[in-house]
Order: sequence, then structure tokens, then C-alpha cells
Amino acid sequence: MRESGWELHARSGRAVLVRDADQEVDPSRLRLPDSLVEALHEWAHVAEAAHEEDTAAADRELISQRGRQLAMRLAAETGGQVGYLDPLSGRLDRIGRPRPAPPHRFAVPVPAEEPTPWGPGLVVSTIVGAIATVTLVVVTLGLADVSGVLAAVVNLAVAAGFAPSIWLGRNIAVWRWVAYGTAAGIVLAWLVLLLSLLGPTLPHV
Repeated sequence: MRESGWELHARSGRAVLVRDADQEVDPSRLRLPDSLVEALHEWAHVAEAAHEEDTAAADRELISQRGRQLAMRLAAETGGQVGYLDPLSGRLDRIGRPRPAPPHRFAVPVPAEEPTPWGPGLVVSTIVGAIATVTLVVVTLGLADVSGVLAAVVNLAVAAGFAPSIWLGRNIAVWRWVAYGTAAGIVLAWLVLLLSLLGPTLPHV
């Protein structure tokens, strides 16, 4: 028998298994060893006699311990948790470990967390950053020959256009490396352009 949720009771000198307070089953009707069923009924008969007679406290404790031992055997046979209602004290104990609930068939499995691919990711970021830097520098220097203001406006427009994509892509597994490379390329392009603008003004030694 591989069922759990039963409670072991002693009623009218017989051992019974109760579930949901309305389902009462004789242990002999379940797939339990004959020796266990016989021991359960013997314990229930002794407990009933002790309940009706003036039994010594030590004997009552032995009967309670015997009931717990049988409940432990019952829990081992059922493979789950069994309730034990002490017929002398009226105390209900839970014996054994509850079986884990089966996974819901529609439950979505949670994938295991994968390690961060720093090597390939940094390579992708480097390539994307180099392309972004070279492209912006070439375009901006070409526009700077026409108008410095136009070159600055174009750089600002490019940075503003890429900003939302970079912000959204920073948490996506693959695209975050492209976002990092694009952001780094824009920053490097601005540094190169600033240095190129400051270059002619630096004093020659």
C-alpha cells in the first residue's frame, strides 16, 4: 500500500484507519502485512480494556508507546505520514514524513541558472564597440568639415537613438553584450572626437 493521510484509531476493541473524518477502513482490507494487522487489532483490544478498567499509569504509558510503534510501522508501509490518535489521552500525533506533492503536469520547469559566458560575451562587445566607434568617428569627422554644430547634433541624435535599446537590452542574455559594446563604442567615439578637436589647439614643443 502506497497511500498516506490515514489516522490510526482504536474503536470498540478494533484498530481502524480513518481518512477525512468520514472514511473508515479496517486495516485487513488494505495491502498490509498480516502480522501488522494482527498487532494493530491486539493493541486496540488492550487499549479498550485499559480505557474501561482502572489501569496503572505505567501500563497506560506502555500501551501508548506500543500504539506509536505500530503507527511508525504503518507509516513505513504506507510511505507517508500517519496520524496516531492515542485512545487513552486523546492526543493526535503525526508520525512519519509527508510524501512530497507530485508536480503539476502544467507546471513550467524552472531552468537552472547558467554561468555567465564572459569570454564570448566580451569578444562580441569588443567587435560591436569597435564597429560603432569607427563608424561614428568617420561620419562625424566628415560632417565636421562641413559644420561642427551639425557633427555634434548628429552624435547627440545617435546617442539618444541607441539609449533605449541599450537600456532594454542590458538584461537580455545575448543582446546585453551587443548593448554593452554599442554603449562603449559611443563613449569611445566621443573621446576620440574630443581629442581630435583639442589636438590642433595643443602647443607644439
